[in-house]
Amino acid sequence: MFLSTIVSIILSTTVTLYGLSEMQFDDNATIVKKSKPIMIDGKKMLPLRVLVRPFSNIYAKNSLKSDIVMSNVPALKPFYVYHKPTPEEIELEDAWYQVGTNTRGKIVGWIQAKDLLEWKQTMCLVYTHPEGRKPLLMFDKESDLQSLLNLSEENRTKKVEEYYRAIAENQIPKNFPIKSIEPKRALDWKKEFYFLPILDFKAVEFGNREARILKLTASTNSRADARESTDITKNDSYRESANVKRTTITKKLIKRLKLDIVWVVDTTVSMRPYIDRTKAVIRDVSEKIAQSSDTNIAINFGIWGYRDNRLDIPNIGYTTRNYTDDLVPIEQFSQILESVETTKVDSVDYPEDLFSGMNNAINDTNWRDNTMRFIILVGDAPSHKSGHKWNLSGQDEKTLRIMANDRNINIFAIHIFNPKAKKFQELALEQYKTLSTNKGNTQPSFKEVLSTDEDQFQEFTDDITKVFTKSIQKFKEYNFASTNSNEKQSTHTDANKKVGGEMAFSEDAKEVDIDSVIAKDVDDNSSAKALAKNMFRSALVEWIGSQGDTKAPRDIVAWAIDKDLENPSIPSVEVRLLLNKRQLDSLATTLDSIITAGTQGSVSGEDFFSLLQATTAMVSRDPNMIRQAKRMTDTGLVPEFLMGLPYQSQLMAMDNELWDSLSVDEQTEFVDSMSSKVDAYRRIHDSPEGWIRINPDDDPDEYVYPISLDLLP
Repeated sequence: MFLSTIVSIILSTTVTLYGLSEMQFDDNATIVKKSKPIMIDGKKMLPLRVLVRPFSNIYAKNSLKSDIVMSNVPALKPFYVYHKPTPEEIELEDAWYQVGTNTRGKIVGWIQAKDLLEWKQTMCLVYTHPEGRKPLLMFDKESDLQSLLNLSEENRTKKVEEYYRAIAENQIPKNFPIKSIEPKRALDWKKEFYFLPILDFKAVEFGNREARILKLTASTNSRADARESTDITKNDSYRESANVKRTTITKKLIKRLKLDIVWVVDTTVSMRPYIDRTKAVIRDVSEKIAQSSDTNIAINFGIWGYRDNRLDIPNIGYTTRNYTDDLVPIEQFSQILESVETTKVDSVDYPEDLFSGMNNAINDTNWRDNTMRFIILVGDAPSHKSGHKWNLSGQDEKTLRIMANDRNINIFAIHIFNPKAKKFQELALEQYKTLSTNKGNTQPSFKEVLSTDEDQFQEFTDDITKVFTKSIQKFKEYNFASTNSNEKQSTHTDANKKVGGEMAFSEDAKEVDIDSVIAKDVDDNSSAKALAKNMFRSALVEWIGSQGDTKAPRDIVAWAIDKDLENPSIPSVEVRLLLNKRQLDSLATTLDSIITAGTQGSVSGEDFFSLLQATTAMVSRDPNMIRQAKRMTDTGLVPEFLMGLPYQSQLMAMDNELWDSLSVDEQTEFVDSMSSKVDAYRRIHDSPEGWIRINPDDDPDEYVYPISLDLLP
């Protein structure tokens, strides 16, 4: 036995050295072929995975008469495929998959084809903000969707309007091509995780834009109705719930309505008069809303100050400072604001570390649960770019905007323009406008004011603050009189109960359209007011959807396009990649190596892949593979889960020729972009928000985060 064990160890070592790790050995040192998972068609390294539908069983053999080895498998649990049925077996409805829990041959058993869905990538979809677009239509057949796209714009628009009208009026004809529809109310994947895995996709041109036709499946968690199809030709209940307006709010929800407003302010010496003006606005607003206890409790405030790198600039005081560890009511905030002072020394150059201030405010503010979240950014200078030694956050405006979106944070930006600093204006405008382009708005929530016009600055800040505070106050004080024409009884809320077969409407079930309430006594003469009202409205629509009982489509397979069918410039869904923390770490490690090589290459002018080869010892990759690579995808550095995604990646296409064609500034910009993404990954990794437990028994390390494709390299 001892000798056979030694032989087995030696043979195992030899097998590993010669790349034969697919073999394993029994106790007699006999080579036994190890089962290998099936790869995705056309791929060498990407194994095929499947997702289990709710309430399914796994059997010992491919027969319902065999023993059940796993019953009621958790919904959406992923498995690797070790045997795939033939098309003939699928057609005869006698199709079985053999599945396992890993790629190393750990086979669990057999599951019927009808109880699972093939998942060629860990890609899924999330709906974009519903404002400004129509709900996503999901077609039964790809051919029906393709025929619609082939129509002229005029005829396509007419046909789409017919579809929406038929659904709204419950006049669905026979052979209706639409299988299901997105609810009108917003859905928040962080609150009620809905699962829209992409089963297949292809790029098409639509409205002179690149778009993607997507084969998707819709599923939810293991609740009682998880296997209840939302086919609108058969399920009237779902169709009715999907048609509920997104702009109505019940009295019950108004009671829960809360608002967090956080100021992010440049506190360098040039900002002193504007901070004084902000204090005056807060004092005025404080006196008004203090009279309403409900409003006072509902709104909390906070403030972050930012300057520049305190380690390199003597006496500047701090880089960023949080003056409110916990967000506070306005009376207390007014007192705290008095302690905010500007530095007595100037920065070394004109830009400040604005991105560190925004990064801290987005990620480190102690936001309350279930609140509408707003940031008001005030500054007179742009931020140091990503990669600059005094940008301590490592972020850029694009990654900060993505992180704000994922945390449902809306940003209003005010840039104080000093004509003497005109050469910095273009950069400041790009940064401030990108940061303030909020979900559901077609234009940034942004205003620019001359540094010589302090009165206009105070007017803008007063307008913005009062839109928020007065709107909340109007909701809290709204009189739900039965004679009000804007009101009706909600039929879709759990506030109603059936009594003796009749629906009994509670006081909490009364609802009102938000457009009849939002700051209705605030005129729109100021463009700042109009922008603030639009931002508040979009945020409220999203908040209402996250608080209610809106149900996502489920238990269907359908076809859709990722653009609004009436306005192709508006995306209807966003593709995301589900990554766990190990995968996120792997991606960050890979990019760190690329950043090191890119930084050295932009300085020395050396061959990019030769420099990349020198970094491989840190990430345990084969140097020869990198030396022989033609493109980044051939190096073995790129994690498999990034292969085959439906987006254009500069990193994936990178080769020596492309690298050499870039100027030094462009090479630096490429490296800085990778660096900001790595910092974003680490922020996501360490944040408790957004991580999803797909299966009830998942360990925290198995939780996944839906990473936006815009955050991928």
